Amino acid sequence: MRRFGTSRAIGAALVLCALVTPLAPALAGLTSRERTVLRSYLDALSAGRFGAAYALLSADERRYFGSGENLASVYRADGLRILGYRILGSETTGKGTVAVVSEHIEFVDHAHSARASAVAKVPYAIVAGANGPVIRDPGHPWRAYVPVALVAEHNGFRATVRKVSFFTGRLEFVVSFENRSDVPVTVLPYGRSVLRDANGAAYHPVATRLPSLTDKTLYIGLRLPSSAEYTGFITFATPDRFRPRSLRLSLAPALADGADAPFALDFGAYAIPAG
Repeated sequence: MRRFGTSRAIGAALVLCALVTPLAPALAGLTSRERTVLRSYLDALSAGRFGAAYALLSADERRYFGSGENLASVYRADGLRILGYRILGSETTGKGTVAVVSEHIEFVDHAHSARASAVAKVPYAIVAGANGPVIRDPGHPWRAYVPVALVAEHNGFRATVRKVSFFTGRLEFVVSFENRSDVPVTVLPYGRSVLRDANGAAYHPVATRLPSLTDKTLYIGLRLPSSAEYTGFITFATPDRFRPRSLRLSLAPALADGADAPFALDFGAYAIPAG
């Protein structure tokens, strides 16, 4: 699961300040060069200098993100800011060193469209590079963005895409469902939902037992009473380095209580922002 790829990932990482206990000794296993590169990376992220942070990543991580701008997009999509950090401890193995960092963060809670703050424990890998230690920071999408007005509505039942995240081999949508109608509505988006690109190729939801890939509530079926809301996610299997010009999302089926037939939530074609 990418570290702040969605609000659920942030939620999984949150810890109370009182429970953040430093390991002893605080910098066990970190060499001076490892400590320097880790602090340089965290300082760059904290200051929003994503090009500098990108340059400190390992070669495979740089290939994954593709550019410093892509790395920046992941933080911008979640409105994520690191306000402060503390290195708690580390462990060294034959594959490198893993450092655990306590971070004071601010971010956008997509479920409530509001800013929030928390303390999170975040692991970073420090591995050997061509010219010294470098950072591996796995778990993120390689690109993400917040779409503008990507909304579908049917008789007062509304769905809004809050965020789109590109991973290797999959595309994830964070979606808010809001029932403004007078009757309950049941949504079963793992039934007939489909994602199409500009060429008409169809992609289908990923249904697994892994909570990072499949929203259990949406998979089982979401029954939303009148005036209720729910924010979840749905992931579609795509080519490994998916770069569509536009996307057309349809979530189906949905059925209002007492209705004769189900309906689909069709979002229409959406042009992917340049980047």
